[in-house]
Order: sequence, then C-alpha cells, then structure tokens
Amino acid sequence: MEEEAEEYMIMLEEELKDNIVIPSRKEQIKCYNPTFMIKKADGKWRKIPDAKTLNKEIADFHFKMHDSNEVKQTNILGDWSTSLDLSSIFPYLIVQTESQPYLAFVFQNNNFTYRAMPFGTKHSPIYLTTAMEPIMLQMQMKIEIKIVNYPDYIIPVHQNKEYLKNIIQKIIEALIYFWFTINTEKCETEPKQTVIILGYEWILTNAMVNTKPKKRLLLQHDLYNVRRWIKTGTEITVKQTDKLIMKLYFQRLQFQEASLFLNTMDHQKVQAARLKGLNTMIIMNKTAIPYINQQVTKLRANTPAQLIQIPPQMTITTDTAPSDQGSILERELEMIAMAHGTWNKRQARLI
Repeated sequence: MEEEAEEYMIMLEEELKDNIVIPSRKEQIKCYNPTFMIKKADGKWRKIPDAKTLNKEIADFHFKMHDSNEVKQTNILGDWSTSLDLSSIFPYLIVQTESQPYLAFVFQNNNFTYRAMPFGTKHSPIYLTTAMEPIMLQMQMKIEIKIVNYPDYIIPVHQNKEYLKNIIQKIIEALIYFWFTINTEKCETEPKQTVIILGYEWILTNAMVNTKPKKRLLLQHDLYNVRRWIKTGTEITVKQTDKLIMKLYFQRLQFQEASLFLNTMDHQKVQAARLKGLNTMIIMNKTAIPYINQQVTKLRANTPAQLIQIPPQMTITTDTAPSDQGSILERELEMIAMAHGTWNKRQARLI
C-alpha cells in the first residue's frame, strides 16, 4: 500500500504541474469520483477514476468505434504493417469549465477536479477517437498510406515494405507534432506481415486470422462458467449475459457459426431487461449447452479463418430433368469436361 500511495502522489504532482488536474473548493464540486491505482503488466502504475456514479447520469448516444470488420476491409492480401503505441492524448482534450465540477476527486482531504479529459467516463474513448480522426485522415492523404487507429495505438499499413519502412519516421514526427507521446518500448517499427489487433493474430501473407492464446483461454474460462451455471440452474444478471454476448460477438470474425446462438441469447436478455431492467436475474436455457461445447472445441482447435474470399479456380454446373441429367466442369470460362447420362428406372421414380 505504501508503494501505491507513493506512486499516486507522484502522478498527482505531475498532473498538477501539467495543469491536467486543478485544486478545487468543496462548494464547487457537483460529483465525486473515487480514484484507484492499477499495476500494469510492465510494473508501472496507472491512476484511474471510478466514474460509475457519473456514467449513470451521462446520456448515451450511438457512436461507431473501429472494429475488426474495418480492419478486415483495410488489411488486404499481401500488406505490410507496423504498430505504434501511443501515450494518451487525453491531457490535451480540455473539459468545458461548467463540466469540470463533475470530475472531482479527493486525496488526503484535498479536493481536485480534472481540467483535461480523464479516461473513465463512458464518452472518453469517443472524444479521443473524434479528436484523432481528422489527424489520421490528413496523414493518410499526405503520405498515401492506410492507418487503422485505436485510442492507444495505430497501425500503418502499406503493400510496399520498403516504402512503409522509410515513411514510419515521418509518421512518428507527425504524431509528436500533434502532442502524442510515442511509447518506443511497445512500438513495432520494422514492417511485418503478422500483426496483433484486438486479441487476434492477423497473418497478412494469406489473409488469415486466429485468436491469441491468452484471449482464447479467458474466453474458454467464461464459457466453462456459463455452462456450469446453466447445468446447475444458477441465476445470472442481464449485465453478465450482455458481457458474454459481446465477447462471443467478437469471435464471429473467426467462428461464423456463432450468430444463431448469439441471437437467441440476445433475445432472452432483451426480453428480461425490458420487463425488469438490467439488474434482473435470469436462468439461461439448457439448449445453449451444445453450442457452448461446440465453441469450446473450436477455441481449442483455433483453426485460422480466411478473411478474403478467394475466387474458385473451377466451377461445376449441374442440371437434372425427369428423363436425364448432365454436368459441365469449367475453369475460368474454359470448358474442361462435359458429362451426360440417363436415369435408371429406380432413379427415375425418385425424381
């Protein structure tokens, strides 16, 4: 706890120095948001505000974030890619003065508010994506490169390996000009044809995708829990169901068969939420167990999925009639073989 408190103090002092956080008087505050520290995998700490109370009061609105389908359309067969890890640009997104009292927190009996956009409110990723979009668009137009961007990293993509290798420094300089900080330890500046996006391993040489081991194991664990709850008739909240549906939804990129079961789960969830609200308890139907078993088997196998539909090299056309049948084998509009025959008496009776 002492280490956590020390790190908190260091971060708070840096935020005060950079004018990200400002002192505030108690009578000005409209909403307190508890803050907590999380230790990351690399041993460093991150300070995060708990904005649950505030998020309940913030109105929802529809906004489409970048997802795997957009990456699928961007990364064409044979592309080369790099990845640049970004430190947050949130300190440069200033919150309106009238909204700052809702972003308050307390530390050692002192009150503070966020002057810059903190990560934790439901709209934070939306504001960041909106701010990044015109910057990325200008970069793509000027250096003729495709860019897939997310709140904490971007992926430049190009078909020419040498061009991408030579242009990457210009991309870094442009990002720094627009106040981004590049985390060089996590960057991949050498062009590769394998890239990790949203827990998937994208193999661009043959346009294949599979799930990374860690993500696969976590999802298997979730499926085991749900299967146990269904078998024992354990009630789960609508929120838990919704969380699982979202996880399985992302798996549709690799496992297309997920759609029918997801629709069934979603229908049951929506009906329960409509009648009793999001915090109501439901018991999942036992008909879901065979599907869960199938998904676990598929996750274990982790067979890569083909992202680009490859046109067939040959096609066969068949035709039948009560008296006879025929077929034609073609390769790129060139007829290879033709077959024709008549039905015997037993076959004719079945027609």
